[in-house]
Amino acid sequence: MKITRSQEDYLKIIWHLQQQTIKANAKLVADKLSVKPPTVLSMFRQLEKCNLITYNKSDGALLSVKGEEIARKLVRKHRLVETFLETVLEMDDQHIHEEAEKLEHVISDQLMYRIDAYLGFPDKDPHGSPIPSWDKVVQHIKLNEVKLNESFTIHQNDFTSVEKKYYKKPGLVPGSIWTLDEIPPGKGCYLLANGKKFLAIPEATAQKILVTIRK
Repeated sequence: MKITRSQEDYLKIIWHLQQQTIKANAKLVADKLSVKPPTVLSMFRQLEKCNLITYNKSDGALLSVKGEEIARKLVRKHRLVETFLETVLEMDDQHIHEEAEKLEHVISDQLMYRIDAYLGFPDKDPHGSPIPSWDKVVQHIKLNEVKLNESFTIHQNDFTSVEKKYYKKPGLVPGSIWTLDEIPPGKGCYLLANGKKFLAIPEATAQKILVTIRK
């Protein structure tokens, strides 16, 4: 599937917002791209038709598996290019970002792999930001499918507005890291741990949460 540079830019912005657990609504994306919200909504509809995002006013724009894969690859290329330009060509910060913004859309996967190998497979860019892996986007599972003592990252949830407000206080939000500490027999609940903090959630809630297992 061939998508435009503009579409790629939208996917990348949504990806960055999701990494910060910030809702990608039309106004926020419009501000970041210096365009009008109606323009953003029009692009959201295009991306949704391509099965790259889902969008509604409540949750904002959410990347599909394919959309996330494209966005992560763009971010990876951008950060590898920045690393190469600084460490090899010794360019200054302002110029490496400008060049990376252009090159991320045109450099092939093969060339990026060669650059990655040449640099010694760095895991961070010059600014300290992590460089996403080449692997395809990991599959997410429901929290109730997590095994005992497994650690996981919250990806997204299907909470009601009341549930979102309730679970925000203990930090059960997208991007947070937890461990399944215990499944009390006959209780129909899950005991989660985050450092010294513990949280018990019912089975019905666990089924509404998508997570990524941490290796």
